[in-house]
Amino acid sequence: MKSFYSLIKITLNDMSNDSLTIGMLLSTPVGLKLQFSKSKIHLSKSLLPIENSVVDFLVNEIQAKVEEQNNYISDHKNEIFELKHLLDSNYFTYLSKYSNGLLQFTAPNFIADSIDDSKFNKLFVLLVDNFEQKEVKDKSIKDEEKRFFEKIDIQLTQRVKDKVHTNYTFDNQIFPSLFNPFQIDCIGLNGIFVGAKALPFWHSKETLQKNVNSYINVIANLSITYNKQLDGNKFFLIADEPKNDSPNHALWQQLFKERTLLTVINSDESEKVAELIEKNHSKVFIS
Repeated sequence: MKSFYSLIKITLNDMSNDSLTIGMLLSTPVGLKLQFSKSKIHLSKSLLPIENSVVDFLVNEIQAKVEEQNNYISDHKNEIFELKHLLDSNYFTYLSKYSNGLLQFTAPNFIADSIDDSKFNKLFVLLVDNFEQKEVKDKSIKDEEKRFFEKIDIQLTQRVKDKVHTNYTFDNQIFPSLFNPFQIDCIGLNGIFVGAKALPFWHSKETLQKNVNSYINVIANLSITYNKQLDGNKFFLIADEPKNDSPNHALWQQLFKERTLLTVINSDESEKVAELIEKNHSKVFIS
């Protein structure tokens, strides 16, 4: 028996034949795999002029039928002759042709390759919904960002907060050429400036460039205001190297190589800035 999948759709408009794909069913020799998109089900409910419970009923019925089929396959898996699935490809071919109600199934699409959970999830994202995968990815990025800033706060900010300015915000009241407020993690002065800005490199390239430009603007204004040589100060950009295939890697690499105005270090090295502030006896300088 060949593996195949069928997409599960909700009809939104009988006249225009508009529909919304809410799930996918995969049939393999060892059983059925079913997955629905919570976001697409929610969307279908908001677009249909019927009670929401109708959609929930249909979803529950499909889940119950798939569970029944999987139990049947499990109970007969040791039989000598090949087991004929109750929900075989002919059944879904029939459904795709003659189903004209609220619930629709696409004709079976056969797959030559064996499908594991990873491949099934990729198919689901490609054919049904990538919103839930985006939610997982966004949460992962938020968790990574939280760890990034917590590490810098422990290794750097908390260590020097009684010595220099920490989490200080510059704006156009201080430097008129600064279009947007810019917060620097720490900055002190004693002969030379020592400062650092943490910037996670998983934001958009435009956001990163905007922040880097603002940082350079602050460095230039501080040097002019306090009569310091641009290349004599010690400014750091704390930014972990993104993956090579990341769209932001080229920007990170360019900044890493260009050490005239600032030096790029990763978050694990942030304590080096604290050590330099302590060694230089850097102090607050803005009243």
